[in-house]
Amino acid sequence: MNFETSVRIDRPVDEVFDYVSDPTSFPRWNSAVQKVRQTSEGADGVGATYLMERDLPGGRAENELEVVEVNRPTLFVIRTTSGPTPFTYRYVLGEDDGATLLQLAAEVELGGVAGALGPLASRAVKRGVDSNFADLKRILEGG
Repeated sequence: MNFETSVRIDRPVDEVFDYVSDPTSFPRWNSAVQKVRQTSEGADGVGATYLMERDLPGGRAENELEVVEVNRPTLFVIRTTSGPTPFTYRYVLGEDDGATLLQLAAEVELGGVAGALGPLASRAVKRGVDSNFADLKRILEGG
């Protein structure tokens, strides 16, 4: 399943990038993520790994994450290397009249019942991401 979404955040690109590209901040703005801890460092962030604990509809799950690509302050790409619902998230940031346009291109592999539901599951996942982006916007804009 692939989808794209975006949000405009009234903060400078560098500030949004620094927050979004720090996986340890995910629990503050991603409702499914309970905890993230770094397990290894990479060169300028690329190759760094993390262990992420999430609450999914099927229960608590762990994923290992890897930072695949970093081009500060415009690109941050992560992917899971283990655990349920494998995904790759490509965050692209750009300046938008003094604010930041944050775009996400997501590739998510849904298994089991969720995978069988196809478009319904896809819409549900995108709604969750949009809700997380709304939280991110509120946090970064100081709301």
